[in-house]
Amino acid sequence: MRTSPVLICAALAFAACRGTEADVFRSRTDAGPTADAAPPRPRPMPLGTWQIQLTGPLNTSVDVQVLTSDVETSAATLAGLHAAGRVALCYFSAGTMEPFRDDASRFPPATLGAPLPAYPDERWIDTRDDSVRAIMRDRLAVAADRGCDGIHPSGLAAFAADNGLGLSRDDQLNYDRWLAAAAHERGLSIGLVEGDLGLRQELVADFDWAVVFSCIDTDCPSAGPFVKAGKAAFLIEYGDGSRAAEICPRARTLGLSAVIKRDSNLDGFRGGCP
Repeated sequence: MRTSPVLICAALAFAACRGTEADVFRSRTDAGPTADAAPPRPRPMPLGTWQIQLTGPLNTSVDVQVLTSDVETSAATLAGLHAAGRVALCYFSAGTMEPFRDDASRFPPATLGAPLPAYPDERWIDTRDDSVRAIMRDRLAVAADRGCDGIHPSGLAAFAADNGLGLSRDDQLNYDRWLAAAAHERGLSIGLVEGDLGLRQELVADFDWAVVFSCIDTDCPSAGPFVKAGKAAFLIEYGDGSRAAEICPRARTLGLSAVIKRDSNLDGFRGGCP
């Protein structure tokens, strides 16, 4: 799924590389955190430097504290990021069927909803369904086993789109909280990458950090609950390095870690804030 300022998958959308199926962590799909949950991995801290790259050969030399890449980033690459003292966050869509993922064929036809207007090969998924949640548990297992410190899941605002499945706001809250608990069981942090201000207020206790898009002109109100809670909040603005003087001081005042990307392809370009 590819990003747009409107939705990361509908309120937001991202492009990613292939994912992998794993069956190493199947259990009750409604289970919450357990007593033997994995210890927490390194998490992003407020106002840390950040880069996100989802297309093109991954540039691991960029001097940042946090790097977001696709969940299919190799274990060796993630180990290298850790050796350099970086927190590694891994992207996948948790709310849509991405046809290029290796587990795409596992989604039962009945769980597939409407296509995304910008990406007609990509479909909303019924996140209430046990089989869908089993797939997501397996993805979390892959992420943890590969060495991801946290997950950057898109597609968590289906209720706000024409999803074709009748998914409601309550359904969204239930799934988002379930996904956050499942990530925490693996020791993974999880970011809330979309949603209106009200949704973020309700989920700030469940998620560890947030991402907002193209909102510097309005002071990024949807990041507010996370900043107020002392959690990291990341901002993506679009343009070139010349915008840094405009964006960076203001973002820091708002408590945001900002990065300037050339466009929604989210390639290796970074107009960064120090």
